Amino acid sequence: MKRINIDALQPGDIVLTASKSAAGKGIRATTLAVVSHAMICVQHGSVIDSTGDGVQARNLQRELFKPFERVYAFRLREQLSPARLEQVINFARSEVGTRYSVREAVRSVLPGKRPRERRQFCSRLVARAYARVGVQLVADEDYCTPDQLRRSPLLLELKGITETVSAQELAAWRARPNPVAMTHAAQNAILDGVRKLDPKVENFTDVDQIVRNHPEWDLQIAALFRVSGYLELWKTDVQINPWHYNVEALEAVLTPANHDEIRTHCRAVIAETISGGQRYRTMLEHHRQSHRLEPRQTTFQLVELYDQLVRNDALLRATAHDWLERHHPEDIDDYLEQ
Repeated sequence: MKRINIDALQPGDIVLTASKSAAGKGIRATTLAVVSHAMICVQHGSVIDSTGDGVQARNLQRELFKPFERVYAFRLREQLSPARLEQVINFARSEVGTRYSVREAVRSVLPGKRPRERRQFCSRLVARAYARVGVQLVADEDYCTPDQLRRSPLLLELKGITETVSAQELAAWRARPNPVAMTHAAQNAILDGVRKLDPKVENFTDVDQIVRNHPEWDLQIAALFRVSGYLELWKTDVQINPWHYNVEALEAVLTPANHDEIRTHCRAVIAETISGGQRYRTMLEHHRQSHRLEPRQTTFQLVELYDQLVRNDALLRATAHDWLERHHPEDIDDYLEQ
């Protein structure tokens, strides 16, 4: 098996693959294309895409491909400013939970009416994210295919992006809990519950609006967040990997065999010292302001959640920095995000 080398990607990069889904196979057959699925990188090792499960974030280290499967990655030829890149990534994140539209994905390769609806499919999500900042990757960001993205003159293909996954590492990953799958389940439970109140809800931005506009539903929505487990997802990594958050715990698990893996982890963490936790800080302030203006149980819970996430993120970055300072101080100059 192989996977994408996450160190080869940067936020904003586009990953294109030959989807194994029936819709993906149908798109390739109809268009004679080599790819049928698109993802956008939003952080080190993390991508967002749109599938039958809706728009979701994924851990690239868990996305495996057979040796013969086609996997491509592309980057804008002209680099975006940090502010514009942040807009691209924020758009993709804001769409998490939005439902998938099979009908509109099919219409992207067929003639006929093309309504401009809110639901997503993979290439639409990527093209719309860039169109948000005026970058027109394709002729029509609402109706395009992954292969049209692949052929965009604005993109440059990255070479040598995959790596082989050993049987031992594959077994180790399979034995670990999957926080991403847990997050998907919790998010879908919340959105399914809110859609019973308002079927037009697509994502968590809509949920925020519902909470503000319908105080009579607040306690019910707050309960959905609690019962789904969403508010306690952060505990999974703390319990499984306490060494992420304490340098002495990190020293305790250090061995000659895992030294390089830990060093790589710490490099990646400090490489996103500022931007890595920005979304948590932004969301904390967003929910604080919302709660000050219109106090709700739901927003109170989310303020507590994002306050915890901000503190966890600070510990994560400090732990990685302190460990490198002890063992590889030269890495700090090379990798620390300024």
